[in-house]
Amino acid sequence: MIPVIIEVLRSGKASFQRDTTEYEFRRVLVDILHRIPSGDAIRPQALPLFQGMLYLLRHDNEENGVTCCKTIIDIVRSFKALSEEIVADFFSILLEMFRNMKSLVQETLSEDSPRLDPNVVFPSVRSFKVLAEMGMVVMTFMQSHRVMVTTAMQPTIPLTLEVLALESPAQKKAREDCEAMGNIWAGVAPTIKNNQAYSDFINAQIKVDSS
Repeated sequence: MIPVIIEVLRSGKASFQRDTTEYEFRRVLVDILHRIPSGDAIRPQALPLFQGMLYLLRHDNEENGVTCCKTIIDIVRSFKALSEEIVADFFSILLEMFRNMKSLVQETLSEDSPRLDPNVVFPSVRSFKVLAEMGMVVMTFMQSHRVMVTTAMQPTIPLTLEVLALESPAQKKAREDCEAMGNIWAGVAPTIKNNQAYSDFINAQIKVDSS
C-alpha cells in the first residue's frame, strides 16, 4: 500500500485551495501514511516512505508538509533510517526554506500586507508552520545521528542566524516608534493584519533556535 500511495501523490498535482477535491484527497492520503503503525512489517518501506515525504516537502502545500515532518520524525525514531544522502536532501530543502523566509515575512507581516485568504494555503517550502516542524526534525536527527547531522548542517548556520534576526516590518516600526518616545514596546503591532501568520512566524523562530 505504501508505494502505491506515494506514487499517487507523486504523479498527482498539489493543490493549494482548501475547497478543492484534490486538496482533500491528498490530505487523506498523506494522513494515511502518517497513521500507519511503525513496526517490523513496515521496515522495508521506511526508506521509500522517507523519500516520499521529502518529495512532498518540496512540492506540496504546508498542511501536507507539516504531516510529512511528523511522519519523518516517526520513521527516524522507529527505524533510525538515516543516510548521508537523505540527510543532505533534507538540509537542501531546509536551506531553500530559509532563503524564502525574508520575502515571506515581507509579504505577510508588513503594514501594507493584504489579509490572507483562509482558503489558500502556502507551499510547504514557503511556510512558517513547516519551518517550525523542520526544526523539530533536526532535533530528532541529532538525537540518533549527531556526527552526520552536525556536518550536514554547517552550511545552514549563516542562514539560520539570518532567519532568527528577521522581524516583522510592521512590528519593527511599532517597536521603534515606541522606543523613540522613551517607552518599551510589548505586544503585537495593531498594523499586523495576519495575526495567525505572525504567531506561526514567532513559533518557527523559537523552534529553529531550539534545534
